[in-house]
Amino acid sequence: MEHSTFHSSSRSFLSRNLTKRDGSGESSEEVNGRLGLNTLHEPSHAIADLIFVHGLGGGSRSTWTKDNNPSLYWPQMWLPNDVAFLDVRIHSFGYNSNWEKESVLNIHDFAKSLLGSIQDCPRIPRDATAPLIFVSHSMGGLVIKRAYILANQKEEFHSIAYRVQAIFFLATPHRGADLAQLLTKILNLTSGARPFVTDLHRNSLATQSINDEFPQYSQNLQLFSFYETITTGYGVGKSLIVDKDLATLGYPNERTAYLNANYRNVCKYQKETDPNYQTVRNTLASIIESYRSQNASSTRELNAEQQRLLDSTLNVSDAPEDDFLNVDALRMKGSCEWLTNKPEFLEWRDYSKTQLYWISAKPATGKTVLSGMVVNHLRDMNRDCSFYFFNHGDRVKSNISSFLLSVAWQMSYIHLEAFQLILEICEKDEQISKADYRTIWRKMFLEGILRLKFMRPQYWIVDALDECSNGPHLVPLFLKAMEMSPLRILVTCRDRFEGYRQLGQPQIGVKQDVIRMEDTKSDIALYLKANTGQLPYADEADREVMMATILNKSSGCFLWVRLILQELGRVHTSIEIKQVLEDIPSDMNELYARILESMSRAPYGKILAKAILVWTVCAFRPLTTEELLHALQLDIQDTIDSVERSILSSCSQLVYVDANSRVHMVHQTARDYLLQNNIISDFAVDRRAGHTRLTMVCLQYLGGSEMRGPKHRKLSAGNIMTERCPFVNYACNSFFEHMTHVSSTDDDFLAALAKFLGTSNVLSWIEYVAHYSNLNRLIQAGKAFRSFFQRRAKSVLPLGKDIELLDAWAGDLVRLVTKFGKNLTTSPHAIFNLIPPFCPPDSAPRKHFAASTRGITIVGLSAKTWDDCLSTIFDTNEVFSALACSEKHFGIGMMSGKVAIYDALTCQESRVLRHPEAVRVLQFSEKSSLLASSGSKKLCMWDLTTGKEVWMTAIPQLCMSLAFMDADQVILGALKSNTLFLWDLTNGNVRDLAEWTQDLEGQRAHAFRRPIAASFCIESSLLAVVYRGQDILLWDLERDALFDTYSKYTGASPMIGQRPADAGAISLAFCRAPNANLLAAAYSDGDLVLFDTAESIIRRIVSANAQILACSPDGCTLATGDGTGTIQLFDFETFKLLYRIRSAEDVIKQLAFSGDSHRLLDIRGSHCRVWDPVVLMRQDGEDEGSDTLSVSTVPQEFKDESPEDVILITALVCHNSGEVLFCGKEDGSISIYDTKTGRQLQKLFSHAEGVSIVRLVFDDESSTLTSVDSSSRVTVLKLLRQQRGFEVSQTILDYRVGIAIDQALHNRRHPLLLLCSIEKSMLWSTSVEGSSLIVTMTMENDGPYRWHSHPSNENWLILISQNTANLFEWHTLKKISGSEGILLEGSLLPDLTIQSTACCFNGTMIAMTFNESPGQRSKLLLWNAADFTPDAKTAAPVPKYHYLTDNVQSLVGAEGLKLVFLHTSGWVCSTDPQAAATESYSRHFFFPADWLITDTNIIIEITQRGDLIFVKRDEIAVVRHALESIDRGPGSGNVGGFSVKRRSLTERLRSPERPVD
Repeated sequence: MEHSTFHSSSRSFLSRNLTKRDGSGESSEEVNGRLGLNTLHEPSHAIADLIFVHGLGGGSRSTWTKDNNPSLYWPQMWLPNDVAFLDVRIHSFGYNSNWEKESVLNIHDFAKSLLGSIQDCPRIPRDATAPLIFVSHSMGGLVIKRAYILANQKEEFHSIAYRVQAIFFLATPHRGADLAQLLTKILNLTSGARPFVTDLHRNSLATQSINDEFPQYSQNLQLFSFYETITTGYGVGKSLIVDKDLATLGYPNERTAYLNANYRNVCKYQKETDPNYQTVRNTLASIIESYRSQNASSTRELNAEQQRLLDSTLNVSDAPEDDFLNVDALRMKGSCEWLTNKPEFLEWRDYSKTQLYWISAKPATGKTVLSGMVVNHLRDMNRDCSFYFFNHGDRVKSNISSFLLSVAWQMSYIHLEAFQLILEICEKDEQISKADYRTIWRKMFLEGILRLKFMRPQYWIVDALDECSNGPHLVPLFLKAMEMSPLRILVTCRDRFEGYRQLGQPQIGVKQDVIRMEDTKSDIALYLKANTGQLPYADEADREVMMATILNKSSGCFLWVRLILQELGRVHTSIEIKQVLEDIPSDMNELYARILESMSRAPYGKILAKAILVWTVCAFRPLTTEELLHALQLDIQDTIDSVERSILSSCSQLVYVDANSRVHMVHQTARDYLLQNNIISDFAVDRRAGHTRLTMVCLQYLGGSEMRGPKHRKLSAGNIMTERCPFVNYACNSFFEHMTHVSSTDDDFLAALAKFLGTSNVLSWIEYVAHYSNLNRLIQAGKAFRSFFQRRAKSVLPLGKDIELLDAWAGDLVRLVTKFGKNLTTSPHAIFNLIPPFCPPDSAPRKHFAASTRGITIVGLSAKTWDDCLSTIFDTNEVFSALACSEKHFGIGMMSGKVAIYDALTCQESRVLRHPEAVRVLQFSEKSSLLASSGSKKLCMWDLTTGKEVWMTAIPQLCMSLAFMDADQVILGALKSNTLFLWDLTNGNVRDLAEWTQDLEGQRAHAFRRPIAASFCIESSLLAVVYRGQDILLWDLERDALFDTYSKYTGASPMIGQRPADAGAISLAFCRAPNANLLAAAYSDGDLVLFDTAESIIRRIVSANAQILACSPDGCTLATGDGTGTIQLFDFETFKLLYRIRSAEDVIKQLAFSGDSHRLLDIRGSHCRVWDPVVLMRQDGEDEGSDTLSVSTVPQEFKDESPEDVILITALVCHNSGEVLFCGKEDGSISIYDTKTGRQLQKLFSHAEGVSIVRLVFDDESSTLTSVDSSSRVTVLKLLRQQRGFEVSQTILDYRVGIAIDQALHNRRHPLLLLCSIEKSMLWSTSVEGSSLIVTMTMENDGPYRWHSHPSNENWLILISQNTANLFEWHTLKKISGSEGILLEGSLLPDLTIQSTACCFNGTMIAMTFNESPGQRSKLLLWNAADFTPDAKTAAPVPKYHYLTDNVQSLVGAEGLKLVFLHTSGWVCSTDPQAAATESYSRHFFFPADWLITDTNIIIEITQRGDLIFVKRDEIAVVRHALESIDRGPGSGNVGGFSVKRRSLTERLRSPERPVD
């Protein structure tokens, strides 16, 4: 009785405090509300679904109703009448959470019920894509969280998970509540369980499980947590039911707010003006308005400017829509609609379970028209639809790259967020649209579009996949895309899905269908009905019989019907119709044979008809009628009045002209038939003869007058292009594609090709391709030339000038792109005069086209052929230990802890970081500007934009490999302790860790054998680990379990923990190509093994002696390094050897590819080399497998010169005569070079061996040469000119200063030498009678400074320091300017430091360059020399030269009235006072990009003769007549040269006292 009494009392107490009870006679359902999902408001078009979920002891109505007053049920009574919620579908979900009764249900059960109710709700369409918002009270928040977790984990609820955008939590006990434990204690006095109450205990298993799993799915959600602030009474006391720390999550994507209410009243309100209601309502309204705005913006079309920008960025125009319109025009109204009634189509269109709908059919059954109908159908339903029509007859429209770019273009046109994302991607990589399809797929889709969260399904319609040149490679991309995004793809293809599917079951729903005769009969009947009206027939009955006969014989083939109607159109009586129908075969090949036979009987036009057929069958893309007209006239050597009329009269049954005037075969089957070897007809097309014919016509045009190069005239972008016929585009872009079908023994073709390559027409061709096409076409041409050369060498000795010329151009074309690609793109006309002189002497462009009397010439370089090494970075004081690359940077880690960051393009050092120990691993992030560095004890995260450490954490063991994942939210590390660590990227905290050997057999064996290498494959969620002498272990990161172990000979091996008999693996690399599933392993016995991780088998084994492996980002190339310093490049999928670099240097420590996969870096000892082998400029895999590149190439080899054999030139000064120059070298020697040849004439003098010369100064008046070395030794030598050179007649000064010398300056009239260090300046007398120190001046400022002789007064010196100038006497260093000096005006100057000075314009101006820090771009300012006087207080830069400020990389010097500088674009430019009046300058020539890629300072000088001297490592390149030629540049209309608009920097430089006119 006591228990009973206590229970009764307790129940009453809890009833009063935790639930709302009502004394009225209403039923429990009327008070609490119905169970399940109750729709409260349903607009005609819902922008979102809003679902309310109550908590413990609540109800779908009672929880949200104040005092059980129906008018206060705010989700139903207030929100639907609120203008902000008129288009929101509103629901309230009820479940049995009555704790007074025994129950077997828990939170998990309620969550499943919620998902099922949403899935099956008739008011919510199955294909709904509108955002879904939850509002919860109390335990309802836990129910929603568990439901969201389940929706992400269970495929059947993925569509719901995708729709969830936001969750509102009102007093939700995320980690449980203490009051729940009190409730449980009371309820334990009664019989029966209530699991959902137990789930509410603080830190219960249920809440812990939810809180462990929810964060991994909720990162993209908008979360709002509201907590109570007023206590709630419950009989024995009062308190907060859910404290603030329990009611909030603490997630980065969570917003929190308090409500001035207790636990009960946070979710029910007295009136609409209640502040608590307003807080909740306004937040809800704001979220819904954002979705409304997104929906409006995502579907709006781009404006004209945005579309133009998109077109130019992706190199795609309105072609997709043109293709659709052409297809749609072929469809009869009402045809193909049978598909929209098929259950399979409806399931694909409306339900998420089927994402891929694969329709197969026989040829010519109307698949393309059917695809067009689907596009129309989806557009009519306002669905987001992108499409692509593959066309085997058009090379451009038969490759994967064009498909991906077209889809990206269309999705960007539909969705503004996709448009903005694509622009961002293209800004980072301007050449992305020209990259191979793997790169486009990875950057634009995997890392871009597919990560966007679209509000509704996206549809792709892909027609004629069988006509894609590499269709089997495209299907895996489809499957991956549908896994990542709510994407539904319809594919039409001749073949079934099984022919394209890779091994293993796809993870998405696939529905297959076949177009049958019954499906298309109604469509053919419609077509016949519309097109038989003009045919002769006796009566309607005859017409019906005729239609029925055609329909029955058609076998569902539209093309057959179309050709039959054309045949019937030539007869005129019903008897003839009957005869035609009886005689016409139903087989397409037989029908084609009949058509050819009919054509052969024609009295005229057979030559022209044959030519049209050959061109239309063999052309790699459909030619326009204008293009074909000129091609045919060249081909048959006759004039033609009209191509359209010629087609209609001679071959209209096989060829047609579309709405865009492009000429096509009627169908692919017609092309296939004409190319068959067994047909006997005058119109049969022999493949080899046809392609040879087209190639010869193209060469005839390219060698003709329209393609002649310019002669005896200056070049500018405005006058290089002569008027050319429309055929120029096809001839320039396609002649080399036909070469692969030409016989290698065809001497006539070789002679024609060599004739073209030996004239300046070849330069015009290169110019045209660079200007109007894609530089990749030049690479493809080079490969086609190489292919022909190799085929010919197998049957004919490769002797003779013609074949030598072809062989030279095969390599030169590729090199022109790799070395001069950027220059060719911006200045195509440079190929005529500016590029050939910079090519090696043995190259074809240099041999044939560099000997110009008007152009520049280059002398001094010893290299006769192209060099693959772009740059060498070395630091003799360091040992390089780690290497990593990203899109913009590469980093080198060193044993000292130094991490040097370099610009990926220029190889210039941009930043230095300091890791606290020896660096073992570097890893750049994919998305952000982060770098991880790891040693044996520390892991550091760096922000490269600031150079600051983000965080540092201790690690228990050496880290073998690092990988960023989850959109750069976390970083994964594999440690030598057999442990996997997962760190939070924001703070470095360990999120999780796992030991991959803990559950394996042979655990003890593994525990005592630490791993030696590891590699991640994030896409496949795999970790591969190598143990010495053991099998390779693969760990599944998703399942946290063993994936497999691989043996060298058997592949998958069950023997875990046992020592195998074969050699052990020592290095690993996963293939990074999408869906590649390949792992390369190098073994200690020299074997290189390729494993297939999808099938767990061995694909290839080759001998490579590899010790280090690296995979290119595009997944195409595997690089290996061995113990002898040799690098080998392999095709990853085939292990075909592509390239070998032999070197006698140290053992290779590490290899890495640049972000674009076009360069390879290696570190060994104290050196890092950047390689640029042409083999890395490979095209799409689809092109490699095509006819164009079908002949395998012999692996090329490059022998590298050891850096120890190279003595770098470190200082340079020119003699005043311009005939010779003096060079100081890193070994301490000083030599004299001849400017005519660029060769060394004599060794003049030497400092101590191995001490670099850092400064050289030559004084013309005294003929003295001053040299400074790195040990601060200064020598002044008196030189005497002899007949055979110079000799040192006297050593005037030989003194070791003891501090680094930054500047040495001679007085022009007196024997005075000024030596400057950072701390002091020393003035020496250097007369022949003897040298002496006159005075030493201690520098007051710590910053950099420069001395400069005053141009107009030989007795004055100008000292530039910070933003101040001071004047001094030369003889005494006595200051003669005012105490405050001369203030250099300009708002930028306080932030800059002086870099260099030079006199110009006959001494009237002083040019100064400033920069913010060493290595950064210079800023040039010009000052009037007359402004620097002892009485001057201020000086301002001359405003008319401000346009030069941001355009100068470095000053070169002055030549007469010209100021010569190196432009930031790599061009050598000059300006003068006259050019400044129009804000212009002259461009003369550019240096090759690899010349400017160096880790040392660029040394350039100009001689009195106007020759320019460039130091190239251990040699000098003399650019003769450097300033004589002027390139006016694209878009310049100024006589003075290249016009430049003012930069915003100009405004910042204006002095308030001296405004610009």
